[in-house]
Amino acid sequence: MSMTNWDGVSRSHDFVGLVNYGAALTDPRFLNALSFTLQYAFVSTILSNIVALSIALVLVKKIKFRNFFRAVFFFPAVLSMLIIGYIWQQIFYHVVPYFAERLNIEALQTNMLGNQDLAFWALIIVTVWQASAILVVIYMAGLQTVPEDVYESAAIDGASGWKRFSRITLPLIVPSITICVILAMKQHLMVYDYIIALTDGGPGFATESVTLLIYNLGFLNNQFGYGTAVALMLFVFIIVISIIQINILRKKEVQL
Repeated sequence: MSMTNWDGVSRSHDFVGLVNYGAALTDPRFLNALSFTLQYAFVSTILSNIVALSIALVLVKKIKFRNFFRAVFFFPAVLSMLIIGYIWQQIFYHVVPYFAERLNIEALQTNMLGNQDLAFWALIIVTVWQASAILVVIYMAGLQTVPEDVYESAAIDGASGWKRFSRITLPLIVPSITICVILAMKQHLMVYDYIIALTDGGPGFATESVTLLIYNLGFLNNQFGYGTAVALMLFVFIIVISIIQINILRKKEVQL
């Protein structure tokens, strides 16, 4: 289908070979969507993993109301995107400008979702807020497998908190890091629901992802063959990125 000019409606279509793939590589709209998607996936993956690991490090400790805080931080994972979109639209439209005016922060006094320069970061905030919820659970499971006697031995040897974290905790939870990074990167490269719920690709095409472009091409522009070619290119790209991630991270895994 990606090698045809089918419009998604007609009963007939013509075979065009690799024309659709060549057109995609020179299409400014596709290149813009790909650039946005890569930046979004890279930044979201890094920030969501940092936030999730930081929260997990606190929640595995014996603190008061630990189960309550675990439920609070997991709560975003059970919300539907329609609810999340509505909540954050209100926050960006009313709450952020309200406090920005009182703090005299001119850049945030208008809706971030309507600003081409700030819409990207608004999406990042929402993504990290929800995506880190699932990652926290995975990191907590990994942290709980680290033997306590290893930490006790390091403390006796005089290792500081940072050295215990960097020399013991991180190497021993690399399998969890591998899972979280791959899952987050895959999810963010395929981002669709966050954008539909918050910006619909706007303003202009500033936040149009590759998946949203595929939908627009196939179902709005009646370029089903072209849209299928873009979808297959994204599919191959995600496979390549995942293989690279697995090979790099698995080399760093430490067996107990």
